[in-house]
Amino acid sequence: MNEERCHICGGTDFEKRQVEYIYRRHGNYLVVRDVPCEVCLRCGERYYEGAVLLQIERRFKEIYKQLAKPQFAIEVPVEVYA
Repeated sequence: MNEERCHICGGTDFEKRQVEYIYRRHGNYLVVRDVPCEVCLRCGERYYEGAVLLQIERRFKEIYKQLAKPQFAIEVPVEVYA
């Protein structure tokens, strides 16, 4: 990680992990599993490399422009808080 301290809590201990990332744009979603990041062990803030996020964005666009298919799709119930 390039930062010496977490910009949220100031923590200095980080761990590399593979996490689930939910990309959202204009009411459409893409769930991406096993995304590499570093996690602050003090507060849980996640740090992603720019190249990783750009790759997720490109994949999202390919799928929603129907240039590619996702590995699989799921149905998610949606509720409005009342």
